[in-house]
Amino acid sequence: MFVPQNHLSMKHHLFKGLFVLFLFFHVQHAHSQLYFGGGMKFNSNTEFKALGLNAKVGKDISEKFEINTDFTYYIGSKASWSLDLDLHYRLFNINDKLFISPMGGLNFTKTSVINNSISLGASFKVPSEKYTYFVEPRWILDDSQFVFSVGVIYPNVDW
Repeated sequence: MFVPQNHLSMKHHLFKGLFVLFLFFHVQHAHSQLYFGGGMKFNSNTEFKALGLNAKVGKDISEKFEINTDFTYYIGSKASWSLDLDLHYRLFNINDKLFISPMGGLNFTKTSVINNSISLGASFKVPSEKYTYFVEPRWILDDSQFVFSVGVIYPNVDW
């Protein structure tokens, strides 16, 4: 049995495991909807308040679950970038006008070092004729960071 030698090694293996899981679902559900988009993200960390541009890619993996990858480039901050890997659970669909999904995942933020942590939050999506608008508040447990994202997804997300 393999036992990691230190905490960093354990996180590295967890990241590799999540990547393999992502590839498995990608191959298994090739017919499911892939969406992409972007927007702005604000990070309220006490060491570095940061505003950034983000890009988002997501994929349905079942009727109730989707995976989401979010990359942010921070402008003029001690943090240069962040990467979020999330699992969303489709909890509520209110008259096809508002989709609410709790989410949890991993966050990696690059300052002078790469910090990683667990993130918890919610995704609120409002579909329109061509696009879906999203708002995603999240709490990053390490360093008590509140992060707020807004943006647009294409194509329109269906439930």
